Amino acid sequence: MSARQDGHPGTVPTMARSDTSHLRALGAGPMEPTRSLEIIPLDTDAPLEIRFRTDELLARCPVTDQRDHYQAEVELVATATLESKSLKLYLATWEQESILAEDLANSIADDVVAAVGTHLVGLTVRLQQQVRGGIDIAVRAERRAG
Repeated sequence: MSARQDGHPGTVPTMARSDTSHLRALGAGPMEPTRSLEIIPLDTDAPLEIRFRTDELLARCPVTDQRDHYQAEVELVATATLESKSLKLYLATWEQESILAEDLANSIADDVVAAVGTHLVGLTVRLQQQVRGGIDIAVRAERRAG
């Protein structure tokens, strides 16, 4: 037996679990890239800071059509989280898009805001473009609720 916080013997209550029954991407095996972002509402009233990082974001330069490689970070403060496989599939949709880093960061931020909706308190999207032509480009797009 374990002790409760009040010092009396008892069982430790189980933690509430967030509902994942509505998810399509998670556990579905290989899937094609899609612009559909899935969220998981968390069983909490207190917003959490959640950070996703990847170096697998690709897009194309709208001027030269060369591939641009990015390190991307999506950080949200929310009472819901993005399902990571849906985020991976979403980011893969940008690979053939011709778009500037600045526009890409704004587009990702807008799409995350639309997906997370009223669960969102704040969002920061950071893109670090791999150096090309000797120039380092870093972009940050921020959104706040309200």
